[in-house]
Order: sequence, then structure tokens, then C-alpha cells
Amino acid sequence: MSLPPPDGPPMSQPPTTSAVTETAGGPPTFGTPPPPPPGIVDGTAGLQLAGFWRRFAGLLLDSILYGLLASVFVIAGLVLIAARQCYVLDGEVACYEELVEPWSVLIGMLIIGLGVLFVLWLYVRAIGRTGQSWGARMVGVKVVRADDGTPIGFGRSLGRMLFANIISANIFYLGYLWMLWDDRKQTWQDKVVSSIVIDV
Repeated sequence: MSLPPPDGPPMSQPPTTSAVTETAGGPPTFGTPPPPPPGIVDGTAGLQLAGFWRRFAGLLLDSILYGLLASVFVIAGLVLIAARQCYVLDGEVACYEELVEPWSVLIGMLIIGLGVLFVLWLYVRAIGRTGQSWGARMVGVKVVRADDGTPIGFGRSLGRMLFANIISANIFYLGYLWMLWDDRKQTWQDKVVSSIVIDV
């Protein structure tokens, strides 16, 4: 004579330990989570890394646009310096060293120096606050922090620009080309300040 089955639903087999993965601070999950899609940054999900040519186009536009703005101050300073040294005589421009006035030369040099610093300040401030310079805005790329995707701030932006111009650009532009084989498409200046460049 056989015994009747016990009351209640049949017991299911527990999952094997090989199929269970522990997650910190939460319940265990089953299976292995899928890897992030190519180009997606770990820790900043949803941000697409910018490619080389878009970044190159943005840098080229920045060189032209900010260079044109800086040239306004440079030309103004040079005109002020030259105007005090030269005069028109019988339809010809004559320049003599004895006509040089130190104060006009000093003012002209100040206009040039302060003008260039002002243009650099505009660039650094734009990258630090919004992540986009004029050229970057035109091509649709943005500089953000590598850990959370927020703006990098003025200090990091200044350090990034200085490192790019002093180190990255002066070793056969290797610091810029580094992004071609880097997993996170970071240049040397990006690695120094922990920044990435993304599409927007």
C-alpha cells in the first residue's frame, strides 16, 4: 500500500550555485549580465564616445574661430606700436627708431598679451562650465568627467588645455593620437584630468 503525496505544491529544484551571482547590497541574480554595447562608457551609461574625426574637426574650428578673435587684439596692439614710430612723408611711410615711445610700445604689448589671455580664458571657461567650446558645439561633441558625465570645471579645463599644448602636441602629437587605440578614446590630456569626450 503506497502513501498519499504530501499536501501543498511540489517542491522545485533550487538553482545551482554556478548560475547564481551575488550582487553587493542586493539579492542574488541569476546568470551573467550582458556586457555593455560597444562605445558605451562604463559608469556613465548612455554616453556615446566621440570619434576621432569629429574631435579633429572641432579642434580645427576652435583654432580658426578663437584665433580670429585673438588676431583682433594682436592687430590692434601692433597698430598702436607702429603708429608711434612711423609717419607719412611725401606719400611715403617713414619709420625711425628715435620716434619710439616706450609707453605706446608697452600699451600695445599689453593689449596683445591681455587679449590673448582673454581668448584663452573664454575657451577654458566654456569647456569647464558646459563642456563645449565653439568648435565642439558646432560638431556636436562635449568634454565631461569620466566618472559621472558632469562638466569638468575650470581647474581641470585649464590643466587639460595646458597639458595638451605643452606635452601632447609637442611629442609628435602622440598625446592626441592616443585616443585611436585607447579603450575609452582618451587623449593624454583626458587621462590627466579624468575626462572623456562624448557625442551630443
